[in-house]
Amino acid sequence: MRPGRDVFHLVYLCHWPPLVITRLVDVHPGLTAARIAVLVLALLAACAGAASGVRAQGPAAVPVPPTSKVAENGPCRHFRREAGVSVCDFGVAPEQATRNVALVGDSHASHWRAALDEVANARGWRGLSVTHTSCPFSKATKLLPEPTRSGCVRWVGAVPAYFRAHPEIDTLFVVGITGGKVHVPAGRTMFQAKVDGFVKAWSELPDTIKHIVVIRDTPKMFRSTVGCVDRARARHELARTACAVPRRTALAADPQVAAARNERARHVQVVDLTPRLCNSRQCFPVIGGVQVYKDVHHFTLVFSRTLGPPLARAVDRAMSVW
Repeated sequence: MRPGRDVFHLVYLCHWPPLVITRLVDVHPGLTAARIAVLVLALLAACAGAASGVRAQGPAAVPVPPTSKVAENGPCRHFRREAGVSVCDFGVAPEQATRNVALVGDSHASHWRAALDEVANARGWRGLSVTHTSCPFSKATKLLPEPTRSGCVRWVGAVPAYFRAHPEIDTLFVVGITGGKVHVPAGRTMFQAKVDGFVKAWSELPDTIKHIVVIRDTPKMFRSTVGCVDRARARHELARTACAVPRRTALAADPQVAAARNERARHVQVVDLTPRLCNSRQCFPVIGGVQVYKDVHHFTLVFSRTLGPPLARAVDRAMSVW
């Protein structure tokens, strides 16, 4: 046991209640006083549990706030539909912005929004969230049931037009889930078809998009992992290790990263925070006392925010060559 380290993790976890409540009220201004009171009590109870967990066996046993599994992906304001896409704002207000950026992709883009919001606020950027569940920004037709498949095709087609109408946006952060199947043309493999789909989608963007930053997709857990974490915490076991998933199982090759490595026509770069999520052998469902996933492959809001500082450093490295 390291008392200093344990206290650090306790303070780290217990600072989340006011932050989470503030964010939930921002995103859901219609929350009633009674519901807010319930959330406050639940979060304070989690903090109290954290204290007993630290006394029992250190930071790896600290429970996470119960809202983490159901909280939104991060703050987003002024929801609207424009040019065939749904858009909302994060980061600083338009009149304060030094740069306009967009987060583009499927739900795996959305779960990075809380982290990118931290970066945007620190850098003075206005962010636009241009996402569609189940639809990566790719011209490869994903094999989904209708009407989802047609909806994705329309959305992918509408995205370049949105950016042509907004030339002030010069940088895209793109993320897409590595799983799923797409239509495979003759002579191509599934992976090659996915790579081709991303490159073709990027080629249709207007010249006002000067930079594309690919955020490497995240590991996937087992369907039983969230339950495993709950059970481990109840038994005062170390959920980080008890519920870890082998890296070779959790982490699939990312075709969007491969597309970025091959792309020469546009300034496309890769940000990969996998070392924050995995070591050489395993990927972890609890990191720093915070639960990473709310389901098989989506971050909790609390954990996504903890990725803000390392994401900022990675983005700064990418921008150093712009």
